[in-house]
Amino acid sequence: MAFSIGLLSLSAIAPAAAQDVKNAAKQQIRPKEGPILVNGVAAKVNGEVITLNELMIKVAPMQSVLMARNPRRGPVYEQQLSELKLGILDELIDRTIIFTEFKDRVRAFPDQDIEAEVKRIIQNVYNGDEALFRKYLKATNLTRDQFKEQQRKELLVQIVRAQHFGDVPPPKEAELKAEYAGWALANRDRKKDVGTYKRIYLRKDLGDGPEAQLKLAEDIAKKLAAGEDFAELATKYSNDSKAEDGGLWKDIPRTDLNHEFGFLLFETTGHEMMGPLEDNFGFNIIQVLKRVPGPPEKSFADARELMKRRVESEKKKANFEKWMKKMRARAIIEKMIK
Repeated sequence: MAFSIGLLSLSAIAPAAAQDVKNAAKQQIRPKEGPILVNGVAAKVNGEVITLNELMIKVAPMQSVLMARNPRRGPVYEQQLSELKLGILDELIDRTIIFTEFKDRVRAFPDQDIEAEVKRIIQNVYNGDEALFRKYLKATNLTRDQFKEQQRKELLVQIVRAQHFGDVPPPKEAELKAEYAGWALANRDRKKDVGTYKRIYLRKDLGDGPEAQLKLAEDIAKKLAAGEDFAELATKYSNDSKAEDGGLWKDIPRTDLNHEFGFLLFETTGHEMMGPLEDNFGFNIIQVLKRVPGPPEKSFADARELMKRRVESEKKKANFEKWMKKMRARAIIEKMIK
């Protein structure tokens, strides 16, 4: 199963979850990491500082997904989190290298363009939830204006990649349509995503407590992997309102799900079993049966020129990478985290 690159935990992954667990105890197997309030430095590049705040605002949306997928945390979780942080830090370093080279241009971007980019990020990363976006900003001590300044740098990088590094052949129609297919999926109305999935849910306040329920969830996951029937196991073990239906949740809008579960359901591919996944009240084993993505924000005709620029930029990637390699070698880079 593939999923792309938070601080919140999985808390209500299905409609009626509040009703299902309204009397459940709110204990957890592992204490959840709270907001990471940081004011330090993650790296320095040619005298420009990359703060821990900048790093964590980009790490945050995916860290919560890693937490949900790893109820026991442990070395696998720590390794994945470390790789996530370092990968994003490298991206920020490259962005800063470009910024120091072309920063005289950054003020030329109209403020409305920057605000439009922020709104696009809220739509695509935070499912259009402005309140959730504000929570992440608060968790990393970052103001909206500071975030907008980050996006100025991001747009500069995009423009530099699109406008430099040699001429390339004009894109073919098939290339434009292939580019649009991926772009349309990433830039869709996520509020209109709808999915169907099977779920086995074990409440933490039942049985012999959270640790025993997690162990039971792990045992059930092994039974499923060995080929036992999902519906039979859901009927026998699941503690939610769909147990008698074999754990089937049909045509559920993404808006009924929380951020983390929405990500796990709609930003993945395939139909493999997922779990145990931890939320505030219990453990989940999930199998996605169907994903119906929301409509793209633009039609192919309206996005055609954008696709042309994107394909041309991708074709220039080899020259861009050669340039970046030279720039990295010349840059004075100091990483503060390992």
